[in-house]
Parts: sequence; C-alpha cells; structure tokens
Amino acid sequence: MVSGLEGQKLNIAAELPNSIVNGPGARYVIWVQGCPFKCPECFNPDFQPFIEKNLVSVEELADRILSVKDIEGVTYSGGEPMIQAEPLYSLSSLLKKQGLTILCYSGFTIEQLRLKKYPYVGKLLNQLDILIDGPYVKDKKANLLWRGSNNQRVHFMTDAYNDSKLSAEHDTSEMEILVGEEGMTLTGMTHKEIIKRLLKVVAGG
Repeated sequence: MVSGLEGQKLNIAAELPNSIVNGPGARYVIWVQGCPFKCPECFNPDFQPFIEKNLVSVEELADRILSVKDIEGVTYSGGEPMIQAEPLYSLSSLLKKQGLTILCYSGFTIEQLRLKKYPYVGKLLNQLDILIDGPYVKDKKANLLWRGSNNQRVHFMTDAYNDSKLSAEHDTSEMEILVGEEGMTLTGMTHKEIIKRLLKVVAGG
C-alpha cells in the first residue's frame, strides 16, 4: 500500500473505461475537475471550475481501473491533473505495480513543473511514461496526434513507448465517438464542424 493512502480522494469530472484516442493503445481516461488556465475554446470548459464534482477514493478508483480488461494504461486529463498531484501519484503507484502505463496532460510546461516546490508534482512526474505539456492555444490549433495546438509537446518519460515516438511526431489527430443508451460521447481532439454535423443528424435535421 502507498504510504498515507487512507483518506486520499480525487475530484473527478468524468471517466471513460476504454478509449483508443487518448494516448497509445486502449486506455482508461480520467478527467479531473478544476483548472487554473481557462484556455479560450477549451475542449472541456465544464471541467474548469474548482467545484466539488465526484469525490472518489484512490483505492476505489484503482479497483475500478484494474477491473477493466484489455487496457494497457491510464490517461489523466482535465481540468489540470497537477493540481491533484498527491492522489494521482498514489493512484499511479498502485497502477504501475500492476503493469499499467501512465500518460498525463498538463497545461504547465515540463520546465515549470520541474521548478515547482510541491513534492508530489515531482513524484508524479517520476511515475509518468508520457507527459503532454502546455496549454491549449487556439491561435496555434493544429491537427496533431493527442494534441490540440502545436505548442504542446509529447515527452516520453520512460522507454515504454519508444515505438510511438515517430507516430507522435507525424500522425494526425483522432476523434472517438461512443454511442450508448445514455447518449453520445465524443473524445480525442474533436473537430467542431464534425460535431455540428453529428448533432444535426442525431436531432433528425
């Protein structure tokens, strides 16, 4: 057990148990609630406010993730994951022991994160296999794999995904559409025109 795990909770905005567009392979995606950046045309504006959304214990969330078959890793998005670095570090420690990889988005650059005095930011960085850094900048919007604007960078923190480095450099963005009884979910680097057309079709227009 990770030291001090008892009582640690994450404030979660949304979860997706199996996605293929939020990093390499099939991944469990966690969007945390709360972000200080307020990027214009943010993909997830509802996840920006620092409000209590869904509080989930680290142990409960780890159990949920580990119960999903055929995933190779977990992706932290948001919101801003580094705001919740301590519980995400604890969660990552549990998941890595079970062979899962960790990808994390952050609006902070890796240089900024390495300068931060908060110990758990550094500890979380040490658990990551991939960090995608930098805020979304609408004037630099680009058709890139896993990223929305060309200021954002993909940092391979371990050797786990050496075979993905070329793809990250040259491949284009992907969007995933999930249709179920509760409605339609869009994830990945979504394109507004496609979304408008889809909504029109769903509405019968």
